[in-house]
Amino acid sequence: MVVNVGPKSASESIHLIYSHGRTDLDLYPYYPGIKEYVDTEIVITQGEPDIFLNKDKHIIDIYATVIDAQIYWDIILYFGLPKDRYGKKLAEMSIVNRNSNEGFSYIMSEKVIQDNVINALFENLNEGIIIFDSDEVIINSSSIVQKFMGIANANIIGRKVYDVLPIYKDQLGRNEEVLISVNNNVLICSTVRNITLGNKDIGLIILKRYDDMQIKMYKHTKQLTEKGYRAKYSLDDIAGNSAVINNLKERCIKMAASEATVLILGESGTGKEIFAHVIHENSFRKDKQFMAINCASIPENLLESEFFGYEEGSFTGAKKGGKMGIFELADGGTLFLDEIGEIPLHLQNRLLRVLQEKEVTRVGGNSVIPIDVRVIAATNVDLKNQVRQGLFRKDLFYRICVLPLNIPPLRDRGSDVFEIFDRFCKDYSYKMNLSDEVKEHFLNYSWEGNIRELRNCFEYLKHLGKKTIYYDDLPETFKMDVPFAEKVSSVVKLEENSRDVEIEILNIIKDENSQNRKIGRKKISELLCKKNIFMSEQEVRKKLLELKDKNLVDVTKGRGGTRITDKGIKHLMP
Repeated sequence: MVVNVGPKSASESIHLIYSHGRTDLDLYPYYPGIKEYVDTEIVITQGEPDIFLNKDKHIIDIYATVIDAQIYWDIILYFGLPKDRYGKKLAEMSIVNRNSNEGFSYIMSEKVIQDNVINALFENLNEGIIIFDSDEVIINSSSIVQKFMGIANANIIGRKVYDVLPIYKDQLGRNEEVLISVNNNVLICSTVRNITLGNKDIGLIILKRYDDMQIKMYKHTKQLTEKGYRAKYSLDDIAGNSAVINNLKERCIKMAASEATVLILGESGTGKEIFAHVIHENSFRKDKQFMAINCASIPENLLESEFFGYEEGSFTGAKKGGKMGIFELADGGTLFLDEIGEIPLHLQNRLLRVLQEKEVTRVGGNSVIPIDVRVIAATNVDLKNQVRQGLFRKDLFYRICVLPLNIPPLRDRGSDVFEIFDRFCKDYSYKMNLSDEVKEHFLNYSWEGNIRELRNCFEYLKHLGKKTIYYDDLPETFKMDVPFAEKVSSVVKLEENSRDVEIEILNIIKDENSQNRKIGRKKISELLCKKNIFMSEQEVRKKLLELKDKNLVDVTKGRGGTRITDKGIKHLMP
């Protein structure tokens, strides 16, 4: 009797025994529920001895180790037999037995197809591939590896990885890139471990040959990550448990899995950069460099060379040998462009091309340099409004706004303000309690500086040295706060009377010029704020350009500042 779990499996067991030559036996099926069967003294089963409980029988358990396609294939690989020749034979057997042994046919076809696919990948990739087992023994390698090393495959397979390549044993477990030299070839060696293939754990080594420029960029990238150009914040650094913040955290994780450009929108001080760090830290680029650049902090006349680099002799003062631009330095990693709305129009076209074509050309050069950079941009201005006013290119806006992420202001986050405050206390190991009156004021306060302003408030209160904070302990600027709705209303009224705004700006510029001081849009924005006129730097810039068109001011490039003209002084006269 041949015993198995059902009629089909019992019949297949009988067929397998017959097909492997034991036609001298009379075999009869037995399975649970069979009504009539031939009773014999000897019982054969494939790993199911408990089905037949008659202990008087002689039970032979042949387990599930029949000579199937897997066993055949392992024999071929073990003895190094020609895979093409025997693979075809096994494939033919699977076709002959298709009707009677579907499992064998499927397994064999799959193994042949899988092996052919692997061979095709090996021979068509530009990179060299080495496969090694859990003992770091090489079990296969591509022909590219043999070319790189000048060694036949037979002299590579069966050896330890670190006996063939100039890498240390502990480097195999780090899943990192290293620069190695083999047979006069400078190669980038990438290791990936813990890959499960069938019932085996394997590892991969990918060898890439780089040209001089790529090797130089790789070294720069390595130096940048070692210098600390990495993401410094994780998801746990985003304080708050409001519904809107929890939703943003979930969206960050989803956006991290994509390669599309992210545009983070939010007021100044809302923590836009932290969200950029989190997106990078949860992406597949997390082990690469993260570079954060504030576009408003770079003088306008230096932006082009800083972004795209320059060649030697391209301008007076150019560094010997040229200089890599920000995009080149960020190659392979993530580039965070904060305050992207401050980039002047004439550079926006070049930025758009870099984002679309993923290549840069240095200032003064004619070579195209391919780059692989994920861009995350951020702004605290209304870019759509900037587009309508002609201050920002429409095509660039839609190129960067693929995955928009809106960060709410602190005043809209409710009790998150207390959790963030407690986080500051924990970071500084300083415990203080807020009275109910202060908590109420915090909830109703406008927080125009958002989390940055809250941190300043904490710093002030910490230096008071008190354990409980009352309303009278708050900074005077906090107690004199105008409700946010009233501030918005005052801005609307001032916008309705544009001349009043012009007069205020001209008076500020005149006062600064009279003391022989330079003044830029940032300082103008700060001084307007003290007069309860709330304008962003970009809005001030637009207004200055309008005044320049009327010949009321002279706006110089770079850090030259703005000066009032004689016509501007006359304009202020009654």
